[in-house]
Amino acid sequence: MIRKWFLELRRRNRLLADTGLFYLFVFIGLAILTLFDPRELLGVSVWNKPLKFFVSTTVLFWTIGWIMVDIPNQKAVKFISRSVFLLLTGELILIFYQAVQGKQSHFNISSPIDSAIFGTMGILIFLNSLCFIYLLFLISKVETLPEGYKRGIQLGLIIFLIGGYEGYLMAGRLSHTIGAADGQDGYFFLGWTKAYGDLRVFHFLGLHALQVLSLTGWYFFKNKPWKITLFGIVYFLMSSGILWKSLQGNSLF
Repeated sequence: MIRKWFLELRRRNRLLADTGLFYLFVFIGLAILTLFDPRELLGVSVWNKPLKFFVSTTVLFWTIGWIMVDIPNQKAVKFISRSVFLLLTGELILIFYQAVQGKQSHFNISSPIDSAIFGTMGILIFLNSLCFIYLLFLISKVETLPEGYKRGIQLGLIIFLIGGYEGYLMAGRLSHTIGAADGQDGYFFLGWTKAYGDLRVFHFLGLHALQVLSLTGWYFFKNKPWKITLFGIVYFLMSSGILWKSLQGNSLF
């Protein structure tokens, strides 16, 4: 079943399917590496951030590779595929490079080189967001999709962009923890701070809204756009409530 699904994904978008699979293997390799590399950064393995970014990129590549099959403008699809591939791969390389050195990739302005790396990642993310705005425009023009599924993709992309731009709030503060310094005791793998506010929670919920809303739209509200719209509003309000709570310095639970 999984093989059949991946072959279909590969038919839809070979570049993003194969690259996503490669990054998944990188994720597994890094997970094994953490067993042998004892180095820590802010209380977690130096490989924790690359791990999260590689698996998250796999999910994102496979998601947009799947949904873009319905866009008739194949030149635009290739442009988005190649652009997103290059931009996010560039960010992953920079994150990996800093992890090798045992340094923070984000919020690190301790030297001119570290500042340049952090600034470059910000530029790459901004350019990537422009690709997703273009994707939102293209999806909105497709008339052959079930309305509920299409609405789920649209809302997912909008919340994805909002969640992505929330990252600039963290960049402006040079930290993600509210009420304490970064590096507090956090939840396994995700690292969200247990005792203080953490801006990464809303960031996570926003970035993965595309998967949540598109899948919900397809499986539950395919021909009921008003229901997926309501679901999307509730999802965004819930996420925003968590952001407000984090800004007050309060933990998720």
